[in-house]
Amino acid sequence: MLPNQSAVKWPNVPDVYNWLLLDERGDWRIKKEKISHKGLIDFINAHYTVDDEGRWFFQNGPQRVFVKLACTPYVLNVVSCDSLTYFKTQTNEIVEPIDKFWIDDKDRLLVSWESNVGLVSDRDLPLLAEKLAHENKPFDKVNSVEFDLIKQQTSSRSKTPLTLTINQKTHDILFINAIEVSQLFGFDSHPEPPLGDPDC
Repeated sequence: MLPNQSAVKWPNVPDVYNWLLLDERGDWRIKKEKISHKGLIDFINAHYTVDDEGRWFFQNGPQRVFVKLACTPYVLNVVSCDSLTYFKTQTNEIVEPIDKFWIDDKDRLLVSWESNVGLVSDRDLPLLAEKLAHENKPFDKVNSVEFDLIKQQTSSRSKTPLTLTINQKTHDILFINAIEVSQLFGFDSHPEPPLGDPDC
């Protein structure tokens, strides 16, 4: 006779910290080694979520494996289809509707939507180059000195003179200090175990 399923309890296993990293290109890494096994990647993506403290993790049976974030909880790739441009997360979700675009003091492009934020992978930035403009001039006409001046003269969370036009809609780009991203969007980029507990 099978036991009552509702009476079955998960074993008491410790949560895991400082093992799993989401890097700036959307790759999962265990102890700095890139995960390449598609089945494992799909499993992590399917069970990736966040707790009430803004700590991102994936649920592995009874165990939570907390994720260290190199930048944001999501990393975005640029996808073009039927002359339209979309952003897709590392968990294969389409980003919509877009709320704001941001550039940080490390020259990284971020996209926010609903209550989420994602870093655009540097591999895909060239796909957006022709869509960027500085005061209605092509962005590629802006040299590094001018770009640094833009960042120096723009306070955090304020609008820059840069715009990005996607799907015939022009968006302002705001500036943000990298250290403020996790504060603004309420996530913990480096969850730690309770004091005195091991990483796993």
